[in-house]
Amino acid sequence: MMIYNRVPRGIKKYLLFIGYFTISFCQETDLKTIFDPNEHRDVQPKWPVIINNVLPGDTKLDSILSADTVHWVSDGFRVQVLASKSMTKADSLSLKLNSVLDDSAYVVYETPNYKVRIGDYIVREDAEKMRQKLQNMGYRTAWVIRTRITPQRTGMIMRIK
Repeated sequence: MMIYNRVPRGIKKYLLFIGYFTISFCQETDLKTIFDPNEHRDVQPKWPVIINNVLPGDTKLDSILSADTVHWVSDGFRVQVLASKSMTKADSLSLKLNSVLDDSAYVVYETPNYKVRIGDYIVREDAEKMRQKLQNMGYRTAWVIRTRITPQRTGMIMRIK
């Protein structure tokens, strides 16, 4: 109590304010009531378009794009089936799903997990259909994620005009 009496009045008010702020705004909340992954909609990111202008001569943009080896990357959706630290488990599941499904299965490494993802979907509803199909096959933890996709595999044609 002796130390508290020596503290200047302005600092006492400041400490009381910090204590009140901490108690009133730092309470636990139930995240399940705040965040529902089935209702979540992502904001569309703006991906940059990269054009390689290293071809010689006066070539049109279409010929540059057709001759360029850069793949178009777009934002889209995939269905994640597994996240595991085991590369062999992820590879074997990917091979199994590639043989059973019409869509491509990918193994993506994001530290520390290997993730198995299915498809290249531009529309979220198409990814939801695949998620439902996978859940009916027994993959109960399948869920839709927003990620970069390669639209060439979807059959979508991209042109710059």
